[in-house]
Amino acid sequence: MPNDPYTGKTAAGTLTTDISGMVVSGPTSGATVTAYLLNPDGSNGAQIGQAVTDSGGNYTMTLTEKPAGMIRLVATGGTFVSEADNSTQRNAALELVAPYVTTSLNRFVITPLTYVASQRISYMASKQGSTLANAYTTASSAVLQLVTGNDVIAAADRTHGGVDYLSIVPGSAQDTLNAYADGLTAIEYYGVDFDLPSHVVVRLLAQSSLTNSPSYTGADSQPINVGIWVGGNFDESQSRLLSTLSPGTAGGIYPSDNMSSIVRLMYGVPACSSGDHSAYYQRFPLVGSTDVLDPAACTLATNTWNAIKAKVATNKRNNQPV
Repeated sequence: MPNDPYTGKTAAGTLTTDISGMVVSGPTSGATVTAYLLNPDGSNGAQIGQAVTDSGGNYTMTLTEKPAGMIRLVATGGTFVSEADNSTQRNAALELVAPYVTTSLNRFVITPLTYVASQRISYMASKQGSTLANAYTTASSAVLQLVTGNDVIAAADRTHGGVDYLSIVPGSAQDTLNAYADGLTAIEYYGVDFDLPSHVVVRLLAQSSLTNSPSYTGADSQPINVGIWVGGNFDESQSRLLSTLSPGTAGGIYPSDNMSSIVRLMYGVPACSSGDHSAYYQRFPLVGSTDVLDPAACTLATNTWNAIKAKVATNKRNNQPV
């Protein structure tokens, strides 16, 4: 039996070959989900299963063996409708690393945030010599706070939050304070703010978040390239460095900072409009009694949010081929 990476003890449940789940930026249809054993250096080992998502982004799969350790699920292709601007976006490749597969953990929801964690696990294992167990706990615990701010997903159970989130459907009853869904929505609005295809945004977030501190360089120690629109197509090979992007309407230098600002706008603007700030402070607990949503802050937040949404009408991402 495999071990739980957080406790070092035998994982709950019994080994199984039956898994299921979803691919979610929005629900992603037509994605091919492939399961691999995970090598000690974080790379993919033998393929042990494959399935295709239905119109709701759901998949089921019977693995060819009962994994004795970690696996990686890779979802390639397919499309989804962006919540931010109702544009149809294509999925390039999302990933999820599961610490074990048992009857207690065999539903896996693959999202941009599991992709970020998966990429960091590989980086730590291959570049920093970390064990898979350490890489998993470090990467998974960090990604829960990367975009969502306060770690409300794991608040009920700090020990297993980094495992439990693999099964959470963003926006469901298990998504505490809607934090997971908020993070995915912020990723989409970052795409709107900078007029970038969604899959490019996910790549930039992952590449800039490989270490404890956000960076403009990737795993190869080279500057992270963004790419540009060439006609109606986005060419990621064209030179435009992440470090040269403006902070964006929402503010923040790195993608994760900008996305965190967007999440705050998502709660701050409705709070300013209604005059009821309780939901904002439930989502973002603050020390002290000072209300940061004063008239000046509300005006700035409202203007910023309106400016982001105004870009929908002129963005090229709305008409990209998929």
